[in-house]
Amino acid sequence: MTRIVIDANVLISAAFGGTPLDAVSKAFSTCEVLLSPDVIKEIDGAIHRLSPKLGEEKAEFLLNLWRKLASLCTIMETGEKVSICRDPKDDAYLHLCIAAKVEFLITGDKDLLAVDPKRVAALPDRLRIVTPRRFLEIDVPRKTPEPGRS
Repeated sequence: MTRIVIDANVLISAAFGGTPLDAVSKAFSTCEVLLSPDVIKEIDGAIHRLSPKLGEEKAEFLLNLWRKLASLCTIMETGEKVSICRDPKDDAYLHLCIAAKVEFLITGDKDLLAVDPKRVAALPDRLRIVTPRRFLEIDVPRKTPEPGRS
């Protein structure tokens, strides 16, 4: 099964529809989506920072949606921390990509999109860092149902 990491901005933007929602929906229906404690912390912090701008009702909706999405993800501890990205806070996503040997990192972050996985020995060879729009264009094999489920 294809393994994937989705950054905070894409996950949060998905709550408002459009291409991010389509990409996140495709990711959850076709792939194993992974999180790490550091990535969870990043997303929680982003939602907290947005809450005053969104208002109480929208912030609560976003928080509930995030909790539902997080419950569908595989949580994985990351190993050794290395400095890869020009924005150090984005390294949490790359650490997870390394630990989980993922195939895709979906992001709109220019710092992450600038990373060339083939030039960073620690990153998985097959890792592709793509925008939500690009991810939608890629043919990803669908998940196979677990035995006894349809």
